[in-house]
Amino acid sequence: MTRPTRRAEASPFASRAGAGTRAAAALTALALGLLHAASFAPLDHWALALAALAGFFGLLRGVDARGGSPLAQAGLALLFGLGWFGAGLAWLYVSMHDYGGMPAAMAAAAVVLFAAYLSLYPALAVGLMARFGAARSPLARALGLAGAWTLGELARGWVMTGFPWLAVGYAQLDGPLDRLAPLVGVFGVGAAAALVAALLATLLPGTGATRGRAALPAAVLAIALVVGPLAVPRDAWTRAHGAPLSVRLIQGNVAQDMKFRPDRTLGAMRDYAQRFVEGTATLTVMPETAWTAPFDRTPQPIAQAMLEHVARGHAVAVGVPTFVPPAAAGGEVRLANSVLMLRPGIALDPQDAAQRYDKHHLVPFGEFVPFGFRWFVDMMTIPLGDFARGATVQPTFTVGDQRIAFNVCYEDLFGEEIRLAVPGERGATVLANVSNIAWFGRSHALPQHLAIARMRSLETARPMLRATNTGMTAAIDAGGRVIAALEPHTAGVLDVRVQGTTGLTPFTRWGNAPALVLSLAAIALALGTARAGRRTRSR
Repeated sequence: MTRPTRRAEASPFASRAGAGTRAAAALTALALGLLHAASFAPLDHWALALAALAGFFGLLRGVDARGGSPLAQAGLALLFGLGWFGAGLAWLYVSMHDYGGMPAAMAAAAVVLFAAYLSLYPALAVGLMARFGAARSPLARALGLAGAWTLGELARGWVMTGFPWLAVGYAQLDGPLDRLAPLVGVFGVGAAAALVAALLATLLPGTGATRGRAALPAAVLAIALVVGPLAVPRDAWTRAHGAPLSVRLIQGNVAQDMKFRPDRTLGAMRDYAQRFVEGTATLTVMPETAWTAPFDRTPQPIAQAMLEHVARGHAVAVGVPTFVPPAAAGGEVRLANSVLMLRPGIALDPQDAAQRYDKHHLVPFGEFVPFGFRWFVDMMTIPLGDFARGATVQPTFTVGDQRIAFNVCYEDLFGEEIRLAVPGERGATVLANVSNIAWFGRSHALPQHLAIARMRSLETARPMLRATNTGMTAAIDAGGRVIAALEPHTAGVLDVRVQGTTGLTPFTRWGNAPALVLSLAAIALALGTARAGRRTRSR
């Protein structure tokens, strides 16, 4: 009688157990992705973000220890990303369905597909490192995984004009790692977070955990990475510049479904102008598209009242669409999404490029239509189109002792571009963002966007003013702290004094280059260690 083989005896049960294990791993990856999304908003805590990442990296380590393929690990990263981006960006549904009129099923499918696209970046990072960088050293593995993860984040922020929303570093605000922002920016902060999480993952039980003496270096390095940045001073590279600036920030709270109605446009002009002329601030800032028509269409009594108040020594920045002449718009007259600055002693001329800032980094589908996607845009009944682009670097506006550099809404997502307004004799001492994200209703898009602005302040060591339609209208100091803010979804004004700064942080000088170089170096180390290990085993 032939004795059954071990494989034959175990195969029916092993296959069922294996399928159950795979399903559990998949659900765990998705759940950890949802937890990671919540660590940005509404839970908003840096330690929760580290825990979610460490749990996920531990899950990958466990699958690898059980012989899971690189493809299986990439699949788990895709599921983690679906939870992370699907929940974190769920507010996109509001703009497409509630305001765009897109069928609910189509809008939901669009959010899922977009989340799946964004998830490809961590999936590729995980899969490639599992395939080529499987070093035996826990430290080398952690470095390689953190480096590849960060390289994926950098790519996500660049490919097809980029979409780095929910970059890992944003979840580290108010934690010790945010001290690294002036040095290496949000992607460098995210790299440190990923490395801490990867090191912690090597210590988790049930994941092929590192034991004994080998665990000590990983634990020590993880602690050092968390505690060490506390020694980095926040004000090491900059100093106060001039006298503080008195500012009024206006939040109109105009409902998005009424914003472009002609009667509401006129009412909004009156309301914004009234709040401006009632104030005594040296600078008043209105939100993006506070005016939904070019400024020269403002009724004469409203324009006259505003210009008279300007003449009394009060500057005002108005978010407004502006016609750009053919020479500056690729041969045709087009609208730019602009901030028009009215200042004492300067005659108003909306066509003078020196009197306005024109948005440079346009929103795909909202301000330009990517090739091949006109059909998608046509499904929505909202005013979208191809806008003219402003120059990458535009002059600052002098108000009092300060020089103001504007950015519009989505633009403050790109620290590599925001920093370009800071250097030089005419470089910005104060940053200002005007936004209208009423498109996304009462959602977690608002606190997420505030976190983005805070990170820009940390990176550049410049205060940031935020004037928004529905929130979050706020003043942020050069250390990334919110000085004051208005309650979202209310109409009102925020009167504050803001101290401008001068001097350059390392990030302002070098941008994302250090984060990129460090990521490549970590990957190279992991690959080199893995190759050396394979050569040793082959002998």
